[in-house]
Formats: sequence, structure tokens, C-alpha cells
Amino acid sequence: MSTERHQEGRQEGFELPVPSPADQGKSLKLIERLVEQMRDGPIPFADYMASVLYHPTLGYYGSGQVAFGAGGDFITAPERSRFFTAGLAYEWHQARNSGLGGEILEIGAGSGRLAIDLLELLAAADALPERYTILEISPALAARQEENLRTSLPPEIVERLRWIDDWSSLDWSGGIVIANEVLDAMPVERFRWRPGKPETAERMLVGFDGQRFVWETGPADASLQMAVKAINARIDRPIVAARETVLAEFNPELAGWLRQMATALGRDGETWAYLFDYGGHTADIYRADRDQGTLKCHYRHLAHEDPFVYPGLQDITAWVDFQAVEQAAIEAGFVVDGERSQAQWLLGTDVPKLVERELQAGESLADQARLAQEFRDLVMPTEMGERFRVMRLRCGS
Repeated sequence: MSTERHQEGRQEGFELPVPSPADQGKSLKLIERLVEQMRDGPIPFADYMASVLYHPTLGYYGSGQVAFGAGGDFITAPERSRFFTAGLAYEWHQARNSGLGGEILEIGAGSGRLAIDLLELLAAADALPERYTILEISPALAARQEENLRTSLPPEIVERLRWIDDWSSLDWSGGIVIANEVLDAMPVERFRWRPGKPETAERMLVGFDGQRFVWETGPADASLQMAVKAINARIDRPIVAARETVLAEFNPELAGWLRQMATALGRDGETWAYLFDYGGHTADIYRADRDQGTLKCHYRHLAHEDPFVYPGLQDITAWVDFQAVEQAAIEAGFVVDGERSQAQWLLGTDVPKLVERELQAGESLADQARLAQEFRDLVMPTEMGERFRVMRLRCGS
């Protein structure tokens, strides 16, 4: 297979903090493993991303390297404000009033912050779930979550918790599912093409030049050809084909993941599943002027576009194509209730009234300012309000 070498995504002059010697040693071990995988040639970017994020002892998530919150690499909505979790408490009450089962499943619980806050809110309202299950594929993160929840919650709540590491272990009788920033961290394939010209697609691969990982290109395989044709078909307005090729990504695991979810949840009892993530519609994600795609890396709150820096020590994400999610969800057997911005969703709950009450009860101007800023962070278009979106799926009887 012929290949070309490329250096797209490198940011000259951009410097990140230097990792500790221990972290550097961990990353070097992962680099050695990846180079060994490349003995017979470059590997798909999805394989590289899966290793650097999910290797059980050396990956960013798999090893528990990820750090959440103000002192970590990034801050998710539950870490930023309890108002986000209060919106989910509202959805839980709506689900129970509609006769849904009494279980909650959280996929990828991060530090456990969302689970702690949600269970405390529901306990205060005498509305605890019969069981709170966390699906976590990283043993290190599951251990961290369990420690955080056991030290933060009373025993009578802790006894309702359980952890599983795959869909086949789920014992489910209906309720709600929460997946916050799960899809954006699933391994993606990267390609380059001229938008509007599926036949120009080339597959981006990862090679090693003796000093660092580098981009290489190869012909589009059958999976990429199908994906690019589907992308082109979902764009509902004419595309002005770019003169030059641009980079882009797609999630090859999305359809299979949703089928697994539908099978596991659809056995008994109705379920509402909430998918929160940053992204948009196909036409926006695959714009011709988005020449570097949507791939983003985060290390100690610094964002950049080079996925080959500090393998195993930084986060790598890509925008979620919610039209692709909708199509795959329907094919998996879900009913799609719709998709909206995080701001639209949150403003449609009882959270604005909660914010008003807490502002009035604030003991000082500083407390009021903090609460107001938390809410603005969640709903303002310049913050998380428009960039983050939520889709609700339904399945079961």
C-alpha cells in the first residue's frame, strides 16, 4: 500500500506543560507498544485512539490518568454546576410520573460527581431509584468512582449502587439512562476529502518516523467509502466542493454501540436515554472551511489539535454528528424524541425556578454572583449552551 507522509494538526510554537517523570515513563511504555503494532506498517487512527485512551494500564481513561474538574484536564457540566444535575432530577420525576421503571443507568460516570449530586437531590425529594447502575469500562475509574460515592453518600444510598463493565452484564427493568460526554470520546476514523466529492476520500493512518508518530494516507477502504457516502447523503443543502482536501472524522463504532444498548435496554420496561455531548448537524461538522476537522486534545485545560503529543496522558475527542446518531439510533430500534441545545433543554425544566430561589436565598453578593455565573456557563451560547446538545431516545414496552 502506498502512503504519503503529512504533518496536519501540528501547532508550531505551541507548548504544553511538561509531564512528571512518572507520567513520561508511562507514556514511553505506551509509545513502545504502539510502535510494535506498526511493525508491518501504519495503523488506522481509530486503533491508535483506542490504545491511547483505553489501554487498561497505559491509556488515558483505562489507567485512570484522566483528571476531572478545575485541577484536571477539562470540566464537564456536572463538575461545573449542580444545576445541570438538577435538570436530570427533573427528567427523573417526569419519567416516574409517566410510569417508567425505577432504575437509573449512567454510562461512563467520570469522577462520580453527577451520581453523587443526583442521588442527593433525589434522596431529599424522597425519590431515590431502586437501583443506580454505572457502566464503566475502566477498572481504575470504577474504583475511583466507588471510593468517591462510598465516602460521600450514606450507606442506605450506597447499597443501591452497582458497577458493570459491559452491556451483557446489565440487569434492567426500565428507567432512565444518562450518557454525558461519552460519544465524543469514542475512537474515530480520520480521513481527508473534498466535501461534496465522496470519491476523493483517503484514509488517514498513523505511522512512526523513528522519532514521533506521523500522519500517513492510504486508499479508502469499504467502511470509509460507505461512511463518506452516508455523510454526503445527510447534508440537505448543496455543497460547494472545496478546491483542496480537508480533514474530517467519523465514528465507526456508533451503530454497533447503539445496537448493543437497544438490545440490553429493550428486554423489559420502558427506557428514556439522554445523550449529552458537544457537536452539531452533518452540514456544520463537514463544512469545507473546517479544514482540520473537529479533533481536539486536552491537557491540563489547554486545548490543541495534535493527538500525537503525550500518548496516554491527554484526552482526544471529536464532535458528535447528531444526525448520524439519530439515523443509527432509529436503525437500532430506538424512537428518537428529538435533539436540542443544552440551553433549550435546561430552560425547559424547573431549573430556572431553582436558580431564582437560590439567588434569593444567597447569603452574600458573592454567592449570588457565583450562582448566576454557574447558570450562565450552562446556558449561554458563548459557553456550553449551544455547543452542547442533548438527544432523547426511547425503547422498551
